[in-house]
Amino acid sequence: MAVFNLHLRHTPVPNQGFLIIALQTLLLALAPVLDDGGRLTPLPYVLAVVTVSVITLLLLGYPKTAIAIAVAGVAGLSVALALRLESESSWRRIPLWLLMVVPVACSVLLCIKTAFALRMPPVQRILCGAASFVMIGYVFACVHGICDVVTDGGAYEVVAGVEHARPLRWIDFLWLSFATLTTAGFGDVAPVGGYAYAVSAIEALCGILFPCTLIARITSIPEAEAACRVEEQMAAEAETLSGQASRSTPARSSPRASC
Repeated sequence: MAVFNLHLRHTPVPNQGFLIIALQTLLLALAPVLDDGGRLTPLPYVLAVVTVSVITLLLLGYPKTAIAIAVAGVAGLSVALALRLESESSWRRIPLWLLMVVPVACSVLLCIKTAFALRMPPVQRILCGAASFVMIGYVFACVHGICDVVTDGGAYEVVAGVEHARPLRWIDFLWLSFATLTTAGFGDVAPVGGYAYAVSAIEALCGILFPCTLIARITSIPEAEAACRVEEQMAAEAETLSGQASRSTPARSSPRASC
């Protein structure tokens, strides 16, 4: 039980859950706007992902981590621009996927920690949990993209008859990820290799287990907080008794010393 009694060492920004879920929704809305129809993730969208991740970390109360992610993101984007990553060759797509998966993974882990922590306002806890669920979808979208690169484009395909079986685009991995995470399974983009099957299966399990775990945590919060209050009260009483004993010991020994 003590393992799950998380206490935040950092103070989040008020209403951080609402702001974070709004940013994640905005990031989803930007995907079709910035889609250029290619297989390479557009640099403006990579920049948007890094920016949203940095703001998310600031809202959660982790400024040092946010600064580190911002510096790494700027450095990575500068290298991408310097190398002119405009070709859609496999090795040029991996850095862009990594530039997105690392900051989003950091954000989702700390957001889950915030959602599971004690003494959080219930509404903000639910919103942080929902935002974490969305960020899990982004993480797996990047993993799908990396898996496609590793298998040299043989792990996924657009099902025949859907848009005339056009070539895959970067946005297809985002679509596949959320279709799998939410167990919607539209079937227009399908995994066809062993690695893709494994990633899709793990994501589907996360899509089922994470909401169940979050709901279970929310329902157990009152009991956990009550247990923590009892422990804190007992510790305070023990400290008070210890202080009284330390003060009374010299008072009893002083007459003997004077004698």
